[in-house]
Amino acid sequence: MAELSKRGQVPVERSSAEQLISPGNSYSPDVNIYDNREALIFTIDIPGVRKGDVSVEVDQNNVMSVKAKDSFKEPEGSSLLKEFDIGDYYRAFSISAEFDKDKISGKLENGVLEIVLPRREEVKPRKIQISA
Repeated sequence: MAELSKRGQVPVERSSAEQLISPGNSYSPDVNIYDNREALIFTIDIPGVRKGDVSVEVDQNNVMSVKAKDSFKEPEGSSLLKEFDIGDYYRAFSISAEFDKDKISGKLENGVLEIVLPRREEVKPRKIQISA
């Protein structure tokens, strides 16, 4: 599993969902990846995103892409202090054939997207029973 072309945080041009297909106008969210031998678990930080505004897709080249549309609206008026920018998100990873892309699951809770990418049964570690 390798990450594809990690992008830094580039300010987002406010875009429609259709324009979000282009990763060039999106932030690259922070991600943690854990391996528990059964699966890879991705935790992706995407604050301000609602459940219906995130998509995870795996294409024919085994590239898993995460796209998310930020729903945060800035209040009216001039800002006195602005320490963070808001915007849409995009991240892509190349996944190997050892993972079962048909059984990927995900959940979004409190601005953190968790994606579980299970290993195919035939590549999972097995305990071999030894008889006497």
